[in-house]
Parts: sequence; structure tokens; C-alpha cells
Amino acid sequence: MKESFILLLWWGLFGGSHMLMSSPSWRPKLVASLGERGFWGLYSLIALATIVPLCMYYGAHKHTGPQLWITLVPYLLARDVNILLMLLAFTLFVSGLAARPPSSMLASGEPRAYGVTRITRHPVFASFFLFGLAHCLVNGALSDLVFFGGFVAYSWLGAWHQDKRKAADIPGYAEFRLCTSFVPFGAIVSRQQPFPAGELRWGALLIGVIVFYLVRVFHPAIFGGILMTL
Repeated sequence: MKESFILLLWWGLFGGSHMLMSSPSWRPKLVASLGERGFWGLYSLIALATIVPLCMYYGAHKHTGPQLWITLVPYLLARDVNILLMLLAFTLFVSGLAARPPSSMLASGEPRAYGVTRITRHPVFASFFLFGLAHCLVNGALSDLVFFGGFVAYSWLGAWHQDKRKAADIPGYAEFRLCTSFVPFGAIVSRQQPFPAGELRWGALLIGVIVFYLVRVFHPAIFGGILMTL
């Protein structure tokens, strides 16, 4: 149990410092005193100083605490859903980095739905959200759920916090938020957006698929677990 509480503490430090530093009351003051580059340098330093110990501590204490489940659903279903979610997570992550969508912290220009943002307004946040969900399906010890569930909670709250700030600061962002979704394919299913086949960066998608495959192949050697796909 102690390990899970320590993981929760690290998540609180990581997520809390991010939201505090980017809040409307703190961010302008920090930028004014440090400059834009200084702010980003401090922001990145604090991020590394909290996420690295979080991951290292989990690596040393994974699969500890009460075992709530082996797989949340029957094994074959958990395996297949895990694979699909992780494939989507990698492709969204690479596509989000390549596109620099209106929801990103380095965005510029008019906020409008195009390409990957028709699938999800926050491709990078959504990728970590899916990563956490995928791993909760096949890791049921309490420390696992705190660690991977933290990605689910942080991604959701981080996207909400960023949307709220940008809607207040950037003209047109509120409208962009209303016609898109955080949940991948949510706006497409609700017919607010078309599927953007001709707008996607297929090179970025291919890179995401290749990285997914390589991580999957070497996952047992680097992170543990078993190889669940060829």
C-alpha cells in the first residue's frame, strides 16, 4: 500500500505543478519575470524533476499492493483491446507532435478543426489517455492502477485545464472546442466532424505504426511483461 501512496504523491506533484504554473494567475507572472523562454525552461525542468522519479519509482515497485484483477476483462479481449488502443495512441502521439494543433502549447494561427483534430482535439493528451487505459486492462495490482490510471486522470484534467485557459485567452477557441472532442472519434461519431482521410499526415501515421511495432517487440526485454503480438 505504501508504494501506491508514494506514486500518488508523485502524480500530485507532477500534475499539480503543471496546472499551477500554467494557470491564469501564475503563468503571466512567471513569463513577466522569466521571459517566455525562461518560463518554458523552468516548466520543462519541473516536469522532468517530477515525471522521472515517478516512472523510476514505479519501475522499482510495479505489480505491488493488492491484486485487484489479472486482466480487467477476459484475457483475449484485454489483449486485443490493449493492442488496438496502443496502436491508436502511438499514431495520435506522433501526429499531434507533427501537426501542432490549436490545443497545443506551441500553437499559432486561427483555431480550426483540421486533420488529426477532427479525430481528437488533444492528440497528445489523448494518446496518454489511451496508453493509461490500455495498461489498466492488463495490469491489476494497486501500484499499476495508480501509475497507469494517473495517465488517464492527468490527460483528462490537463486537456480540460488547457481548453479552459485557451477558451478565455484565444478568440475562436471556444467554438473550436464545441465542434471537436477529446475522446478520439467522438466528434466524428456525433457527426460534428467528417473523417479527415485527405487531411491526415500519412507519413506521421506510418512512423507511429513503426514505433508501436518496435516498442511492442522489445517491450518484454525493456519493460517486462510478455509479447502479446507478432
